Amino acid sequence: MAETACKSDPADAILQWLAADPDDDLASELDDARAHFAAFANPAGAAGRAQDSAAVLEQFAARALDVCGRLRPLLLNAALPLPRELHVVAGGLVELLCEVASAFRRVEARREPRWLRLNRPAGEMAAAQAFVLLSEAYTVLAMSGAPVPDGFWRMAHACGGMATGNALEGEAAAQRLFLYRRMLSVAVAQPESLTPRESSWLFDYLDSSAMLAQLSHAPIEPSAAAYWIDLSGDAPPVATSRRPPPAAPTLCYFSPAPLVQRAREHIERLETRLMNTELSSLELDGELLVPDVLDLPLGLTPAEILSLLRRLRDRWAMPLVREQPRRQHRYTVQVCVGLRAVWELGRRELGRRELGRGALEAARVAEWMVLNESPGGYAIMSVSGAEGSVSAGVVVALRRDAAEPWAVCIVRWVRSDDPNRLELGLQMMSLSFASILLGFRGSEVRAAVPGLMLPAMPPVRRNAVILAPTGTCTSRRFVFVREGPSLYVAQGRALGLDMQTASVEMFQFETDPYAL
Repeated sequence: MAETACKSDPADAILQWLAADPDDDLASELDDARAHFAAFANPAGAAGRAQDSAAVLEQFAARALDVCGRLRPLLLNAALPLPRELHVVAGGLVELLCEVASAFRRVEARREPRWLRLNRPAGEMAAAQAFVLLSEAYTVLAMSGAPVPDGFWRMAHACGGMATGNALEGEAAAQRLFLYRRMLSVAVAQPESLTPRESSWLFDYLDSSAMLAQLSHAPIEPSAAAYWIDLSGDAPPVATSRRPPPAAPTLCYFSPAPLVQRAREHIERLETRLMNTELSSLELDGELLVPDVLDLPLGLTPAEILSLLRRLRDRWAMPLVREQPRRQHRYTVQVCVGLRAVWELGRRELGRRELGRGALEAARVAEWMVLNESPGGYAIMSVSGAEGSVSAGVVVALRRDAAEPWAVCIVRWVRSDDPNRLELGLQMMSLSFASILLGFRGSEVRAAVPGLMLPAMPPVRRNAVILAPTGTCTSRRFVFVREGPSLYVAQGRALGLDMQTASVEMFQFETDPYAL
């Protein structure tokens, strides 16, 4: 029906659609929005006959943002690859947001000539509106694990306000610089290594701190922690430590280092609060923070916030530099995803399969393709359609064939530009493992928790480590059971967390010779 209306009178059909209530079905709403906007953006069509095209453009932006507001909750707990319907909606929404943002950029360009300086505030407002849409598009991209489309960073740099070379003034200009700093801060934090909930929380967290980040046309010291940006290019910030900046007049520099101190303060306050909570036996760790606690956004548990802030602190303090060369390869491997699935895999190797778990376990081992590898890890791609769910921070077991032992890895990043295609970056943790059950003193969890025991790997780590679900390590002492030819039961003493993600945590331990 919308298509028929567009053919008969596009301008009237557009105005009628904008005046109507949004469709409850996201896919239908998005399809209608894109069809009407295509007619509106046609120079020979409705846009030329609209009495106030700028006002109509603002209404399109409002409808696109409404779809975004309804889609983001659906992405919060989604694992990759996204279901096809959700993937199509997310991709279509990003395209619409970028198209409307580009239209706002054209409005700004029409008001830029010197003889129209009186309209400069309106041009600034158009640029700010464009960046709001780009920012929402980047949020959807981060939460859905999708790569940024061609031209995205070029438009972001143009809207960010640094490309003009002149000092920006006014509320709209300040909003542009804030959104630009926030986008850059997220980009250097590697959003592909975060879960959708973590990405959403990060954007909210930066609402109150993004302006602390440094953005300048002059090089920023220390250069080892800084990034350079080619404002005429189509690329995200580049770490100076990875590649020196070229000799170009269109460069600006960015540093998230001031955000590190803010993250440290929140980490210290949160650690103190959790310690006091543990001592007073209050159950806080599994509940969401109330709004007035530490002035932090809602959406994650205290343990999840602490884990994320520690990772953000490290990434903002110093860019990651690849220390080991990658080698291109093309060969298939067997992959098992998830700590519980890998734990069951270890039990099956011992011939102690749980009742009813055999068929489930067989279904969790799939064939993937290695794209490249280094001594520290792999990049792999699904080859037979990705099944199940994957998110950054989960455990993966991998081997080339049945004659080799299972290696244990952590998913460092996830990318998905198609519902049937998934790419993972894996960090090698161990070339072998043992499935164990463990329980911590004073834990609220009554049943034993499954975990993976990884051997010591000098000089990387001096002691054996345990991988367990995040939040398992609640005290120093614990008991673990390892099955094998003979049953082994011992008391261990945790030596501190080595790593924590949204899904798992890894801590070194030693067997306690003075078991209580």
